[in-house]
Amino acid sequence: MKIARAAALAAVLGLAGCASYSAIDGGKPVLVGNNVTVTPQINWGKAPFPGFTGTLWTEDGISLDSLMFFTGIEPGKPLIDVAGVPKNEVKVYQASMVPDDVMELLSANFGKLGYQQIRTSNLRPAAFGAAPGFRFDLTFSSADGLDMKGMAIFAQRGGKLDMILFIAPVEYYYDHYGPTVEKIFGSVQTAGN
Repeated sequence: MKIARAAALAAVLGLAGCASYSAIDGGKPVLVGNNVTVTPQINWGKAPFPGFTGTLWTEDGISLDSLMFFTGIEPGKPLIDVAGVPKNEVKVYQASMVPDDVMELLSANFGKLGYQQIRTSNLRPAAFGAAPGFRFDLTFSSADGLDMKGMAIFAQRGGKLDMILFIAPVEYYYDHYGPTVEKIFGSVQTAGN
């Protein structure tokens, strides 16, 4: 079953790699959903991603760098719809979740996508625009064994979850785009806290 999920993930990534991208201007603030605006810092490509209802940006392709915006996630909803996995097996967001639970939500959803050895760490308070929020780091392996790293920032506002997640291979891409992503995290603006 894990092999089937990993194959499905590879097919989804392959299809998304063939789909059309739209340009994101690095110098202009962009509304990414749920009254969350960020300044991109560099030019990105907005990529379609099956099963992902948020916004996904990439510079070199989604398997090399992915900046994901999960905004306005309502109670009872997962971060990502996972093809081939029954809905009752996918962990969903609840407004009563504490920060540790939100980290576990991401980890559990990533596990259903076929990622392996998922570890979250370094949970700490961080401003999410004008809202109080949290940050954390993660490491994992892709379905084909590539070592990956990520950083996330999130806030729970009005009973909904907003999260920005950056993931990239440990080798080169994570460190290359990390400073840019830090500036994006710092540029978050929220309305309607």
